[in-house]
Amino acid sequence: MIASKPVRIISLVIAALVVIVGVRALGGGFAAGADELGDRPSGAAPGERGKRTVGVVTYVLDGDTVQVDLRDGRQARVRFLGISAPEIPHPGKPGECYGQAATRHLERLLPVGTQVTLVSDPTQDDVDVYGRWLRYVQAAGRDVGAAQIRSGSAAARDSSTPVARHAKYLRIEESARVGDRGLWSECR
Repeated sequence: MIASKPVRIISLVIAALVVIVGVRALGGGFAAGADELGDRPSGAAPGERGKRTVGVVTYVLDGDTVQVDLRDGRQARVRFLGISAPEIPHPGKPGECYGQAATRHLERLLPVGTQVTLVSDPTQDDVDVYGRWLRYVQAAGRDVGAAQIRSGSAAARDSSTPVARHAKYLRIEESARVGDRGLWSECR
C-alpha cells in the first residue's frame, strides 16, 4: 500500500531531523552531555595565552584524564588542569567515593570521537611527573573541566601555583556544593 502524500511528507521531515541530529552529534561530539557543558562557550580567562592543540578523544581514563589523538598523528594522555576528580580503583588501591560516577560523567561529555581543543596554561608545567599533558580541555568552545566541577564530578584543584582559571573554578565548585550536586551529596 502506498502512503498518502501528507504521510510521506511527515516521514521525510522526521527522517531529515534524525539525520541532522545525528550529524550534529558526530560533529560536536558530546551529544548527550551538551547541556551539561554550560550554555555558552567559555573562552579564555583574562590574560590567558595558552597554546592550543586540536585532537580527538580516543579514551576516557577517569574523571580528569583523557587520551587524545592529535592532528599530527601523535597521541597524548591529558590531565585536566585546575580540577581534581575522585580516584577510580587501581591495582592495590581502592577507588574513592564518586570516582566511577565522575568517569561516567566525563564519558558522556566526551564520548570517543569528540573533537577537543587542548589549551596550555603558561603558569603551569606542560607535562606532569607521569608524562601526561597538563591542559584545559574544551569541546565546541566550552570548558569541560568547568562542566565536571559544575556537576559535582570534580573539585577545583589547589596547587602551589594556581591555574589561571582557579578563581572561576572555585566559584563553580561553591555553586555545586551549595546545590548538593554529585560528590557533594553522595560523599559525606
